[in-house]
Amino acid sequence: MPRESAYMIVERVNGKHDLKEIKRGLDRLHGVTSVSVNPSHNLVAVDYDSSGTSYDAIEHQLNTLGYEVAADASNINTR
Repeated sequence: MPRESAYMIVERVNGKHDLKEIKRGLDRLHGVTSVSVNPSHNLVAVDYDSSGTSYDAIEHQLNTLGYEVAADASNINTR
């Protein structure tokens, strides 16, 4: 099972409703194993099995939910 992680800066993440909507929407994708949202940095982190889904599919799902990916945050340190 090839495991990968995707880190994305997402626009317009405001409040608990958005957090729950993003988590619920991404958890529906086959292959997603965990979703974490940091609203203070607008950061979405997704662990997934790359044989079941892809970075592009995750980004597409976020767009379908109404959230635009502003940047790939794989190389951004937010700690």
